[in-house]
Amino acid sequence: MNFFKQKIINTEEASEAEKSVTEKNSDENRTEPAAPPQEEVQGIKRVMVSYDVLLPEIQAYMSSQYASTVYDMDRAEMFRNYIKQYLIDKNYYIEGKTLAQAVEMLYSDMAEFSVLTSYLKRTDIEEINVNSWDDIEIRPSGGDSYKAKETFKSPEHCIDIIKRLLHDQGKMAFDDSRPIAKGFLGKNTRITAIYSSLIDKERGAACSIRIVNPKQLSKVDFINSGTCNEEMYRFLSTCFKCGISECFAGETGSGKTTIMSDIMKNYPPEKRLITIESETREFNLVQRDENGKVKNNVIHMITRDSDDKSRAVTQLDLLTTSLTMDPDALCMAEIKFGGEAWGAQEAARTGHAVMTTTHASSIKGIYTRLATLCIQEYSNIPYTTILQLVSDAFPVAVYQHKFEDGIRRVTEIAECIHNGENISFNTLWQYRRERDEILDDGSKKIIGEFVRVNPISDSLKNRLFNNGLSPAEMESLL
Repeated sequence: MNFFKQKIINTEEASEAEKSVTEKNSDENRTEPAAPPQEEVQGIKRVMVSYDVLLPEIQAYMSSQYASTVYDMDRAEMFRNYIKQYLIDKNYYIEGKTLAQAVEMLYSDMAEFSVLTSYLKRTDIEEINVNSWDDIEIRPSGGDSYKAKETFKSPEHCIDIIKRLLHDQGKMAFDDSRPIAKGFLGKNTRITAIYSSLIDKERGAACSIRIVNPKQLSKVDFINSGTCNEEMYRFLSTCFKCGISECFAGETGSGKTTIMSDIMKNYPPEKRLITIESETREFNLVQRDENGKVKNNVIHMITRDSDDKSRAVTQLDLLTTSLTMDPDALCMAEIKFGGEAWGAQEAARTGHAVMTTTHASSIKGIYTRLATLCIQEYSNIPYTTILQLVSDAFPVAVYQHKFEDGIRRVTEIAECIHNGENISFNTLWQYRRERDEILDDGSKKIIGEFVRVNPISDSLKNRLFNNGLSPAEMESLL
């Protein structure tokens, strides 16, 4: 993963340790038999130790010996060598573990993030949910969630590792005075953590780590995985290129941002596109040629949170700023507040193509959601008027849902047609679920198809023509 950086101890004495360890390489793969403490093996007393006892002991030793050393990602092997040398010098072993396995366990707990480490490094994992110290739920990119076999050693161990993760990767405090931590661990990775004082203390801590688009999915992936068909993807891409604003909705984890990001990659390189995100950048839309020269015209902006309100920069601040920078299109990653909703619909109604997401339960719910947010900002404007404004601003709406088989599908694409005081919806595509199949491994497979329900309206055709879509392209689109 992009954000994952290992903490390793770097010291000038490393070469001596490496030399000593090299001389004892024959011990590397020794298999440790079950043996009582202080058993003499070939004249050398071997000491079996409990992992829970060994870990704090070796942590204290490393801290006392190398407290002033510099952390360096390039010295991971050096740190492992120090751990190995300590075990060899003490003749320590853990029952059922080889020396190499013991070193890796200790290294992960001391320099990385214990049981979370291996999952954080993988590209097929999209969510890690720590429900308690002994309950970790893993959600892969495709398929069902499952319980991790590994757990933390104790509630305290769980708190320590999550605290380290938040501090080392996100510079976030996490303790009883700050029991809720929300933020980002580098690009594409969001975390929310809850301290023990807000849940059962016996459970340690809880956290949710979400990795957005870990595999960098593209058009081919969406079509092959069953998210949408090529016709639907082409329609959404063409509309945005021709200045038609779109709003995506669905529950958390339904894939809204992922497909939206890829659609924006098709935006004409000569046109100016500005994206606005909260606190960290997930979009990466800058394109370069074989010589490294930038080919398109993109600016990525992110907000800045601060306890000092004079230093905080909101999405609305960035939206207002971006409108002074002559953009052809804007993307606001997610609309959550009234000012953002009002600003986005204003931008869309003044000639900019706007792409955004929001949380709603249906296509119709998108517009009532946006109208409700807007009215929080302008309560003096009648609700029906605001509803007409947002329906005019976003002619195309997309709804997505993650099904039980792990597939994220676009379940509906529709037009919102605003004609005077009347608002109607024209469903263009719809996913129709036909049956469920239970596979040999017990997992569920959902069988269905994407159905073209209605043609696009004359009003949308006219907008596309007026915005530069050629008759040939229109024929292909239809």
